[in-house]
Amino acid sequence: MFGSFFLVCSVNLSSQNTNVGGVFATIDHSGSLTSKLEYSLYYFAAFPLVNLKNPNVSKDPYLSLFYLEQALTHKLTDKFSLTGSYVYQRENVVYDNYVKENRFYIQAKFKHVIKKVNLTHRLRFDGRFIHNRVSNETPFTHRVRYLIGMDTPINEKLYFTAYEEAFFNTFRTPGAVFGENWAYVALGKKLNKRNKIELGILYITWNVGNKNWFNQYYLQATWISHIDFTKNE
Repeated sequence: MFGSFFLVCSVNLSSQNTNVGGVFATIDHSGSLTSKLEYSLYYFAAFPLVNLKNPNVSKDPYLSLFYLEQALTHKLTDKFSLTGSYVYQRENVVYDNYVKENRFYIQAKFKHVIKKVNLTHRLRFDGRFIHNRVSNETPFTHRVRYLIGMDTPINEKLYFTAYEEAFFNTFRTPGAVFGENWAYVALGKKLNKRNKIELGILYITWNVGNKNWFNQYYLQATWISHIDFTKNE
């Protein structure tokens, strides 16, 4: 599945779509408050650096996307959990044409194991309030997202991980029903009981209308940490 999707990515790169490359810095922190309740903080910043179709075109690097997510998760079982979250997102962060969004989501996640592969299925509903700076209005829109992910150990310290997530607009008269797709492959290293780091490739594509796509290829670096407050250190 992931191989076939990245093949599609390479086709998009050679088309008339917009294609950029850059870096994607991420912090993924969580903590166990009780045996059933967990909080999480997920923050990232995306920096496009180069026009991939024509690297000779001069363009200053910029902060394209800034994302802040705060969530609470209730574990119903070891395999199944429910999450609610508030998200603040800003595009074209430091420019006059910035777009700011306040969002909530509710999601269900199911995990299971096949041999040595840990699989994750995640279904999320996004409620979105995106401010239109031209009309000064903030309409409510919504979408459904489905993610399938996996990770598997390489040795005691190293592991391989990947995911693919599709975004479907569910409000009336969207510009496109299939709005986005994210795909990711990476190698991770366990530093200690609390911390891990991952380095990989993230591909994001946005449907910008008229059968055109904005394709983004990032080198993603992620710091992952977890604190268990239920245990005495």
